[in-house]
Amino acid sequence: MRYTEESADEYGGFVICYWEMQPLTKTKLSVSNIIATDACIDLVASFDEKSIGFAGMSRTVFDFELELPSRSFGVRMMPGAFHQLTGLPATAAMDNFLPIETVFTDFDSGYFFSLPFAQAKAYFRKALISCTKGNTPDQFTLLFHQLSEKTPVTVAELCKELHLSPRQCQRLFKLHYGITPKMALSIVRFHKCMEILTSPKAKPSDILNVAGYYDQPHFIRDFKSNIGITPLELIRTYQS
Repeated sequence: MRYTEESADEYGGFVICYWEMQPLTKTKLSVSNIIATDACIDLVASFDEKSIGFAGMSRTVFDFELELPSRSFGVRMMPGAFHQLTGLPATAAMDNFLPIETVFTDFDSGYFFSLPFAQAKAYFRKALISCTKGNTPDQFTLLFHQLSEKTPVTVAELCKELHLSPRQCQRLFKLHYGITPKMALSIVRFHKCMEILTSPKAKPSDILNVAGYYDQPHFIRDFKSNIGITPLELIRTYQS
């Protein structure tokens, strides 16, 4: 399977990237993949299965099954973008598949799947542009980027920075992201760690001062829960 990503500037800050998966073989087989949680909800088109809709993962899935050969593409939306653009709670698409017609009733799935693959991709991108046009990312769609710049150590600290009570914070994070504030902080720290650990001269000790972990055991436990391996195992993979 070949996986590629492209920038998605045409979506006005609501989309992280456009992605595509193409099989490298025509042989029928089933492969298992790890899907690390990132608080994003994707709009996914499984072209050969004639399925298109929104889906996200609140927890890392360590045995996500892919049936090959199969072509698919989609966009990875910013955390919070799904709720802002659709008005639906993020929980509707988190750990769930939400067909696009239940959200955008004017999307013509029959016509979409009747198109050749290349034309379907163009139709997909044009339709999404029309959904984002005229909108500007709100404070919740921008929040994860801000948290990656300065990550609170605790949920209490996060609530204080957002001027929210713990109950308000829980409710709003479920609404906008489909996850708890505690899980949001774990995701932000994990992705910050990944950036550091995949650099050529990474050391696990670099993490503690940057990502806001209490200590090294906390860091290792949290990291492994997100990707299934320890930081040292990841470093060995990238530096081998």
